[in-house]
Amino acid sequence: MKNSTNFIGSILILAAMALSAVPFVKPKIFKRQDVLLIIGFLIAGINLLLQGKYLDELPQFSLVLLAISALFYTVESFRLRLRNPK
Repeated sequence: MKNSTNFIGSILILAAMALSAVPFVKPKIFKRQDVLLIIGFLIAGINLLLQGKYLDELPQFSLVLLAISALFYTVESFRLRLRNPK
């Protein structure tokens, strides 16, 4: 891990892998829209981990902010689904 963006990229890739394991563990709380979150986490994580050519300071910072807000959205969404399953 060279810097904090590599660490955040690794966290995003691990979050995508954990989110893709949810249908096997608790299939009732997994929705079709979670596939988009998995794809988004993988793309953002790979970009941050490998630090692509177009990733300067400002796009990198905005990608980190977007990743953090997406992680909080995912956690809150699953907390609400666990509290009120349908």
